[in-house]
Amino acid sequence: MLTIGIVDDGVGIFPTLTKLKQVVSARFVCQILSEHFPLGNKSGKELYEVGFNSVKKLTELGCDAVVLSSVALSSRCLRPLSLAHPELTIFGCDAPVMHASTYTASNVLVVGDRFVTRSVNLSGVIAEAMPEFPALAEVGDERAIVGYVSECCERLYGQFDCIALANSSMNLYKRCFSRVFPNVQIFDSLEGVARHVRKKYKKFPKDESTVTLIDASGNEISEKYSIFLE
Repeated sequence: MLTIGIVDDGVGIFPTLTKLKQVVSARFVCQILSEHFPLGNKSGKELYEVGFNSVKKLTELGCDAVVLSSVALSSRCLRPLSLAHPELTIFGCDAPVMHASTYTASNVLVVGDRFVTRSVNLSGVIAEAMPEFPALAEVGDERAIVGYVSECCERLYGQFDCIALANSSMNLYKRCFSRVFPNVQIFDSLEGVARHVRKKYKKFPKDESTVTLIDASGNEISEKYSIFLE
């Protein structure tokens, strides 16, 4: 069976897993790099080192392809890691800025960590860093998340027509953004990678996917995150 590794630093890995399970049957090896949390605070050099070690471990575990679920990791490492591992197919989850821009004639609000928002420099784009979001996502208190989204973004209301989520953990709490902005279109970072994976691999309906969760060293941690696997 096809084996796909997914890499992230926290719970953002689970919406990526759910999306991929809809488009391909595979043995999924999900590597959660909690010791490097949050990845969005790391330098480009540090991100590459983390990505290189992660891909090396997943290759040793027999993965045929790797998905970089973290937007920060994808933004910095997708191309160099693909060049370093030409034998491996590596997919990235990108901030859906261009996709969102085709939807509107006005502005796009891009929300994410500082690494991603600093790298966005496009006309018609408003970048808003939300550095506390990953930690709030790990706790899972949706009331606190809604309050934080409101605190960071409500002052910008009326200045944009859609929102591009540039952090993987935001995909898990997309509904929280909808509560603050109920009439605004919200784009996540998963449609693009799902489309690329679907195009490359054919899904056979009778095949069933399996999921294993590991840490950076390859140790099994599925029980720790069992609530997200139900």
